[in-house]
Amino acid sequence: MIDFMLAAVVSAFLNIALLLVTITTYVQNMRVIRSYYTSGLVLVAALLMIQNIVIVLFWSTLYMDDKALMMSADMVSHYLFAINIIQTIGLSVLVWITRR
Repeated sequence: MIDFMLAAVVSAFLNIALLLVTITTYVQNMRVIRSYYTSGLVLVAALLMIQNIVIVLFWSTLYMDDKALMMSADMVSHYLFAINIIQTIGLSVLVWITRR
């Protein structure tokens, strides 16, 4: 059986890496193209990064602190994994398009 929570955290770390690449590219573009659009892209990517950091903190808190919380997290972990893997695919496409 797959440990979905661990897989969700791995995909969250991958999302953070993809978002770092995206934010770096957007900040470079923002220096050249000063517009609300480029500023908005940086803001959205930063908010997505915060979301993924919260997922990692959520996982570590639930898994390290309490067995009962760990069992509750395991019940919903496959949903979290599905959300994260879809986000990973989407961010991969975004990075590919952005870096072209």
